[in-house]
Amino acid sequence: MTQDLTISLTDGKLNIRVAIWIEHEENILVSEFPNNLITLPGGRVKFDEASNDAAIRELYEETGENLENMQLFAIIENFFTLETTCHEILYVYRGTIPYKETYVGIDYDDQKLYWLPKTEIHQLKPQALAQLIHKDDVGVVHIVNRDLNKRYRL
Repeated sequence: MTQDLTISLTDGKLNIRVAIWIEHEENILVSEFPNNLITLPGGRVKFDEASNDAAIRELYEETGENLENMQLFAIIENFFTLETTCHEILYVYRGTIPYKETYVGIDYDDQKLYWLPKTEIHQLKPQALAQLIHKDDVGVVHIVNRDLNKRYRL
């Protein structure tokens, strides 16, 4: 397949990613990496791949499940520091998958998936994801998130 849309520039990196918001009762499906970073399942968009196709692919790779009832939920412009300054365009899709206690995907990079109570939403990175907890299903929200003073790894 083609390359990820991560581009190194003189001033930093440009990243184009997708994340998938999946709820079950009062929980949200999250992905935690070995460095304790918690975020939504998802990943980088590849060259010549539409963001909605990337969301379907990434979720399947991480859970082994097909994303259903998918809709664009939010677009987050995320500015943060990760070894260098990063400007990320994050497409957040909302959808459903069959509920399971645990998921096993085909490509999960040592991350673990689990259900995080909505009351713990503040743990997610980028922090702007917490703003989506009260969003209704109407329309797409645009959020600008600036975490330039904090270092974290994806």
